[in-house]
Amino acid sequence: MIPAMPHVCQDVLGIERESLPVLVVAGAAGSGKTTLGRELARRLGTALLDLDTLTNPLLDELDSMIEGPHWNSAGPHSERIRAGRYAVVRAAARDLVQLGQRPVLVAPFTRELTGAPEWTLLVNELSPAATKVIHVDGSPELLARRRAARGADRDAHRPVDPPARTPRIPHLRVDAELTTAQQADLVARELGLS
Repeated sequence: MIPAMPHVCQDVLGIERESLPVLVVAGAAGSGKTTLGRELARRLGTALLDLDTLTNPLLDELDSMIEGPHWNSAGPHSERIRAGRYAVVRAAARDLVQLGQRPVLVAPFTRELTGAPEWTLLVNELSPAATKVIHVDGSPELLARRRAARGADRDAHRPVDPPARTPRIPHLRVDAELTTAQQADLVARELGLS
């Protein structure tokens, strides 16, 4: 006989996961959003849903079948590819929210941050969970240096980033110059988990 274990939905900090918001970690390529997202997911004991991890392997496999330039460049299919990539993140997040989880989502979320219809779509998909946007921001020079240093294939096909705009939706700005631990501590304080 296997004893029944009560289901306790608490994170490593003793906070009920369902009381936490879904963290939306946004920023330009090279800002360190994935690194911060991993640290937040680790600290909170929750899932990390990274746009690149969830979608790039499939798109890289299909790239030779897609006419035009690399899938990650501004080509004739870029709008449909973007829509599909973000649909994957939303669907995976929705499944986790329905299970009582509060995942950490990592992506540029460029349109979402402007308050465009994509933001409303994301919020509606994550309902009833609240969302908290963490915007990792740094100077264009810092971001360019980081992209060059990591030498990732995804950056080779990326169009040049337009100048960063301040998000139009409520957010917590996190300086890309801070260490990952400092950034995560800032987010924890914002969430009342210090």
